Amino acid sequence: MGLFKKKKNKHAHQSRIIFTEGVRVKGVEGYNRLKDNVLYMNADGNTKVIQIESSSAKEGKTTVACNLAVSLGLTDKKVCIVDLDFRRPRVHRLFEISKDEGMAEYFLGSKTKEEIIKPTTYKNVDVITRGAEIYNSSLVLVSDKFKDLIAFLREKYDYVIVDCAPVLHVSDYIHISKVSDGIIFLVAYGITTKVQVADAMKELKKNNARILGTVISMYNRKDGDYNYYYY
Repeated sequence: MGLFKKKKNKHAHQSRIIFTEGVRVKGVEGYNRLKDNVLYMNADGNTKVIQIESSSAKEGKTTVACNLAVSLGLTDKKVCIVDLDFRRPRVHRLFEISKDEGMAEYFLGSKTKEEIIKPTTYKNVDVITRGAEIYNSSLVLVSDKFKDLIAFLREKYDYVIVDCAPVLHVSDYIHISKVSDGIIFLVAYGITTKVQVADAMKELKKNNARILGTVISMYNRKDGDYNYYYY
């Protein structure tokens, strides 16, 4: 049984960046509310590297990560979004850039930290893609090179948004949580089950991950005003 009553939602699988600078678009209110909460949590400057997690796939994780990054960028914050979902990398699709020359190339030594950072068409937002296929994610995430990269980004940017693989699919979140400042956890309206949430939270807490808050995704307000994500 789903966490919420299931309903057919024609918007449930749309993955896109909905912000257009200078234009008011339906749906931005939820992201701006999330952005304001992130800004508040980082008032002391100690919550800069943020993991975006969910219990399973197709809960809107990448869409939230990308739109949160753009929303922060429009607030004059320098943001880098890092795609660490090595099995299903999708950040490059939303920003319409190539996924080549990313984390894999940096880890193999053919590219430097600076060379894998890609600018986007959105204000103050850069991206690091996966690059070539990565078969052993743990080998990358426990390496000193990965830790050095996150430390470098922490100094260079106001925020580092990390799109991660789902908690119940792989254990990558364990290694990433060691270098992040906390996790924003997604629950998809009408899709995620109570058991999935309970199991994912159990795993996160067992590994001492810091949970900053929860986002309900794929929620369609009853008044008809489309609001894809609600914090």
